[in-house]
Order: sequence, then structure tokens, then C-alpha cells
Amino acid sequence: MIVLENSLFEEEISGSESIELLGIGLVSISGRRANPIFKKGIGNGLLKTLVKFYKDKIIEKREGKIIDLLGSHTIYIHFFDIKPDILTIFYVNEKDKLIRYDLLCSISNQLVKTFCSNSSDVEINTICEKIIPKVSGISALFIISRAGHALFTQINSQKKFLIANYIQIGGFISAITSFSQEVIGKESGECLEAINFENHQFILINKNDLIFAYLLEKNTNLNQIKRFMDLLAEEFIDCYHDYLVEFNGDIEPFTLFKHVVDKYFII
Repeated sequence: MIVLENSLFEEEISGSESIELLGIGLVSISGRRANPIFKKGIGNGLLKTLVKFYKDKIIEKREGKIIDLLGSHTIYIHFFDIKPDILTIFYVNEKDKLIRYDLLCSISNQLVKTFCSNSSDVEINTICEKIIPKVSGISALFIISRAGHALFTQINSQKKFLIANYIQIGGFISAITSFSQEVIGKESGECLEAINFENHQFILINKNDLIFAYLLEKNTNLNQIKRFMDLLAEEFIDCYHDYLVEFNGDIEPFTLFKHVVDKYFII
């Protein structure tokens, strides 16, 4: 582990330069408690692991920087003594990928100023897009229960047919997914992963009795999109776990999930 003690508030870098990382997590640490503020490109499990692994060092120093290798990742940590708490920023990147560290320090500087001004997640995300940009190529997202309820839908405004028929489309996806399980056999653990059309395809993620169906053009690069799809499904389940257990048919609470979708995708 490398701990860097140099000044934390470097001059901001201006211009169009950018870097691209795998993930970022902002956590406020107070005593032995850790309160997640914002995350993008990083799952809850990994963020909790990072907090647990580095928390004692952060509390001891209260202000500083750490660069460390953790498995196949390089972890960059910037932490700031903003009494009574410690604002901690975790950056995750591929182990062998070089970055402009001065640009990373500039991002931290901007995030601290934004946090201290009590800005919203939207403003924090705008800064984070400089290192984890949104991806395009998705025409629609449907989140559907196994019973066929369309819990959440977000459709590109130009896709008029989808907008007019989203309920029927949700029912179709649910029905064909159930049919495929009967054909394949539930005991096999396999499930339908894609529905192909001439120029488009639905990519399906089945998790916790929910179907996350993404409609995209066939020539879309799936590498980054697939990782974001998995993270989005995790965030939805984390956000609405208790509500889904006691689901009463009211889908209004799910509309707030749009701000999470907008972190990752341009739809």
C-alpha cells in the first residue's frame, strides 16, 4: 500500500482532457460508520469491501491519498478531513491501465467543492461523467416482474411505436421468458438471454424474479453496456427490495429510478 501525503487541493485542470475508469464511490466516514453518498460503475459488494479494508487507515490519517493494488484492480483513494466527517473518494481501475494522475486529482477537487456546497447527485454525476461516461445505443429499457407487471419503462422519445405499446411489449417479454423456462427446464438454471430481430435485439438479465430487458441495435458494442446492465439491475434490487417484497401494484415509486438509469445510459 502506498500512502501519499501531498496537498489534496491541487489546481483544477481545465480543457477537454479526460480519463476513463471502471468505477467511483463517494463515502462519508464518521467514527466507525460509513455512509455511501454516490457510486457509479462499482457494485455494493466491492464498495463495502473497500471501506472495510481501508477504513482504519483513513480514520488514522483523516486526510491523504492511497494507491494500492487489489486483485486485478488498481485502487486510488483520496480522503478529506471535512469535520466532523471524512469524505472519501474511491476510484477503481484496471490494474495495468495508466492514467493521468493530475486529472484524477482535479476530479477529486471538483467533487469536494460540489459536496461541500450541498449539491445534488445530478451535479456529482455530471463531474463523474468525465471519468465514467454514459453509453448510448439503447432504445428502451423494460423492468418486468415474473407476473408480467411493467414496473419501470424508459424509451427513446423517437420510438413512438414502443411508447404506444409498452404494456403489451412488457407482457410479451414476460410470456416468452416463462415459455423459454418451460422448454429449457427451470432445474437447469439456464434462462433466455436474448431475443433477436432483424436489426435489433433484446438483451435480457434475469435477477431476483425480475426481468431487465434492454432493446438495442445489433451493431452496438456490448462490452461496456453489459457491465452497466448488471450494475443497474443490482441498484434497482437494492433500492426497492423491501417494496418488492410487499408489492401492491403501485408502480409510482419506481419512477424515481430514472435518475439511476441516466447515470449509465443515454436513452
